Amino acid sequence: MGFQALCRSRHINPVEMLAAEGLSSTVLRIPDLMIAYDSLAHVLNHTADVADYPLFGLEMSKYQGLKTFGPLGLLASQSATVAGSLEIIEKYFHFHASGVIMNLVPHGKEMHFCLDIMIDPSISQEQLLEMSLVLGYNVLCELSPEFASQTSIHFRHPALAEPEEYSAITRAKLCFGQERDALVFPARLLEQKPSPASDEVKNYLEAFLERESQGHEQPLQHKVSKLIYELIPTGEATLTTIAPMLGMNMRTLQRELRQQGTEFRTLLDDVRFEIARTALEQNHSITDVALNLGYSELSAFSRAFKRWSGVPPQRWRHNDHAPRMMH
Repeated sequence: MGFQALCRSRHINPVEMLAAEGLSSTVLRIPDLMIAYDSLAHVLNHTADVADYPLFGLEMSKYQGLKTFGPLGLLASQSATVAGSLEIIEKYFHFHASGVIMNLVPHGKEMHFCLDIMIDPSISQEQLLEMSLVLGYNVLCELSPEFASQTSIHFRHPALAEPEEYSAITRAKLCFGQERDALVFPARLLEQKPSPASDEVKNYLEAFLERESQGHEQPLQHKVSKLIYELIPTGEATLTTIAPMLGMNMRTLQRELRQQGTEFRTLLDDVRFEIARTALEQNHSITDVALNLGYSELSAFSRAFKRWSGVPPQRWRHNDHAPRMMH
């Protein structure tokens, strides 16, 4: 988020910057595509060099916030406390970005939200770290405005520019040459109730749900199914979670789905079956498929799969449904 706009503002061709790392311009049009973290670091470093602008990564964070996490961001904003919001982000962040380790560490009356990026150690991380930690600061401020003046950002690396250049981009207090890369704030702020999700976050969610609709309103059951698909790996694909994400209470959502001739349980089973079929075709182990779909016992998954398909998963895989091998 923000890469293309920031490149244009610096009179740089973003497509050329991506191509230098072997990345397609498709990533600019489809924000849900995943790219390697090493590649992201290379792109940021190269673009900062071409632009002769050492704060490129930091300025990218101006375009980012809770919306960057898509449905996960909206889910986090619905927690009872900021601590709960951070737990959700920390627990499920690997679905958004694998290769990042986050830890919330008590330190006296302070909390340190530490960040470690697991990329090739030969790659300079300064651009990536400044973008990521200031993004984290933006998220904290969205969750509760009190974080704005009481949070400092610690970086292990030295400053890349003069203090006034940093302060022109972010109001966060920045500390360089520290022991850890972390957000530091008073522990008591974790008990704050998160602010309601902003219109920007809600609008992003709506765009996420409508992305394949070519401008047409999608049926409610499509939106529910898309959220189920996104949230199944987190274990949060429940009526309790999804109804408020769509601006409804549970009874209203159930009633409207019934009016469309379906129900939440049916949509959940349909999505589980779709994910299970795809995983089995890709030769994932049946145990892994069951666990990823939220089944604690293989027997429960096997019974469910037989209900969906008419045969157990083992037989389904070895029948004509198995992928054909071709030279």
